[in-house]
Amino acid sequence: NKIDDENTSYSTNVGLKYSVNYNLDLTLSLGYSFRSPSLEERFQYIDQGSYVRLGNPNLNSELGRSVDLGLRYYSGNVKIISSLFFNYFSDLVVEKPGTFEGRAAYIKTNVGEARLYGFDLSADYNVYSDYVVYAAASYVKGDDVSTGGNLPQIAPLNGNLGVRFDLFNQLNADFSSTLFAAQKDVAAGELTTPGYATFNITLGTKSFYLSSMNLKVYAGVENLLDKNYRNHLSTTRGSLTIEPGRNFFVKLMAGI
Repeated sequence: NKIDDENTSYSTNVGLKYSVNYNLDLTLSLGYSFRSPSLEERFQYIDQGSYVRLGNPNLNSELGRSVDLGLRYYSGNVKIISSLFFNYFSDLVVEKPGTFEGRAAYIKTNVGEARLYGFDLSADYNVYSDYVVYAAASYVKGDDVSTGGNLPQIAPLNGNLGVRFDLFNQLNADFSSTLFAAQKDVAAGELTTPGYATFNITLGTKSFYLSSMNLKVYAGVENLLDKNYRNHLSTTRGSLTIEPGRNFFVKLMAGI
């Protein structure tokens, strides 16, 4: 069937930055947004084998209001960037479990009213010489205000912790861990996910030139201990729910 839909969009954003002193800044951002659902969200049909993912041509446009309060601290050895955010949406587009022609399905749906709130935090600390310890964390909570439940497909509390330093004055070394908490605040019909941690090693060369090209080479191992885990946001592999195991990689970066 032919479907015609017309949307007019506009958005506004106001930001404020206040320098408390030479090292510390505070930021405030207020926003209003409008988003028309994409063609994929309206007309998607993907058969994943064990279930299908469906668009919805009758989706309404999303309206959003946001507040973001940030803190930035810089000193000779320390860098901290953080923010607290709150977003309120009308007609938020989400994927909800359902059925289609007798099969399990994830269907694009408008949530009447919803809110997303949480924080982002990143920090670097230059411990000694070129040794830098870094960490990051992020958390978001999604509430379906209309039904009083949880929004689907929301990542749990997660972050990373690592150390990077120069090796033999020729290489950059990076040892890190990726950490995810368990996700138990799920929508109806959505599976909970246990927490997990993976470990990674990366070695990279300093910049060097080949003719006029500026090159860097990286090599490393992801998921060093071959951890068996499931990513809460993975929905695209059908009956395969476990993430890839140990991964070796080599990368080349080139610039002029």
